[in-house]
Amino acid sequence: MHSSPEHGGILLLGVCLLSSLLLFTTPSCHGGKVLIYPVDGSHWVNMKVLIEELHARGHTITVVRTSTSWYITEKSPLYTSITIQVKVAFEYLEAFLEKQIKVQRQQASAQKFFKLTKEFFSMIEEVHLLALETLAHMFDDKELMKSLQEAEYDLVLTDPAIATGLLLARHLKLPVVLNARWITSGEGHFAIAPSPLSYIPSPVSGFTDKMTFVQRVQNVLFHSITMFQQKFLLEPGYNRFCTKYFKEGCDIISLIQEADIWLMRSDFVFEFPRPTMPNVV
Repeated sequence: MHSSPEHGGILLLGVCLLSSLLLFTTPSCHGGKVLIYPVDGSHWVNMKVLIEELHARGHTITVVRTSTSWYITEKSPLYTSITIQVKVAFEYLEAFLEKQIKVQRQQASAQKFFKLTKEFFSMIEEVHLLALETLAHMFDDKELMKSLQEAEYDLVLTDPAIATGLLLARHLKLPVVLNARWITSGEGHFAIAPSPLSYIPSPVSGFTDKMTFVQRVQNVLFHSITMFQQKFLLEPGYNRFCTKYFKEGCDIISLIQEADIWLMRSDFVFEFPRPTMPNVV
């Protein structure tokens, strides 16, 4: 039995109609809109890896940068940028970091260590105050904040070593993803998971999870220095900012703990097993 040409034409037409129907009813996949508030310097190297992957997956990326940025370029095929004009650059950080590395390699005396720690405290306080000043400049720019609201971003990806990105996310009422190892109070796990100091070494100590009694005492002292930095050097600046720009107030450590996802820049394979949380990747 042979089919007629008319029958073949009808069959072909049916196949075409069915293909068109499937094409138009198949759900499409759209990339998200990601607002990135990075930290400059070496932190940007890791953030850029994430940006490259997000761009490859079709997401639209906007990066907030300062006019004096070291590594974050204004023009890039990976993202569009928002440049905040600032007058102060951070060249002095490079000289300080070189000095810090030299002291660590030479195993400097306790006197040199405490002198360096004092300089480090002053530098860290100034860096955070300058970052808050930059964010205040953004908040005071009504047109900029309106454009950020109207852009309807899906989330904020930020580095919590300097926590201004969390404050911006709070203002925009957006979910937060942290690209983290360090936070304002040291290593990130200490803020979100049980971290007994007898078994979890402070990163600056250079110890492993197997410590002697003396090393455990030293570890407590190292951690106490970090807590002093957070409580007396950094929190006052963040608290003043929260009081000025948020009617309900805010606490920077609470904002860090409330982050939706942590992309942690460390691995048990290279360090040691430790308590963590379900939203840590």
